[in-house]
Amino acid sequence: MQVSSARNVAMTPPRCPTTEAPGPYFQKEFFHNGYIKSLKQLVHFYNTRDVKEFAFDVTSGHCPAGTIEKVNCWPKPEVPNNIDMTTGNLGLTDQEEDQIVKFLETLTDGFTRPYPNRDTFTGSCTTDSATSALRIGGLRCLSLS
Repeated sequence: MQVSSARNVAMTPPRCPTTEAPGPYFQKEFFHNGYIKSLKQLVHFYNTRDVKEFAFDVTSGHCPAGTIEKVNCWPKPEVPNNIDMTTGNLGLTDQEEDQIVKFLETLTDGFTRPYPNRDTFTGSCTTDSATSALRIGGLRCLSLS
């Protein structure tokens, strides 16, 4: 199995300057199925996936009323036997999650091979109209539609 690199993880086309909402931002997809859509969601997942209050015995799209998937509701894993239990309840604050995201963004050096001209991006940027924001306690939460 090959592990993905974090190199250039924050690289975006010039007209979509970030991977985070509100936009215009470039919609990234992480994990084998594209479930996680931003670096913030990625870090939040590894920080809170195993928090008892956030774990629900539901499939994706069926979180209980009053919760938001990927914010304070994590559906059950597709394959429970391959969960790495060394992460998932890190106890990081929202600010610490943001600091990790900022660090990951520093791993972007602009090296674009085999795609030497990132200006040829033909897609479109996403704007904040595709997101819903919620604040739970001190936690800034974004749920991408």
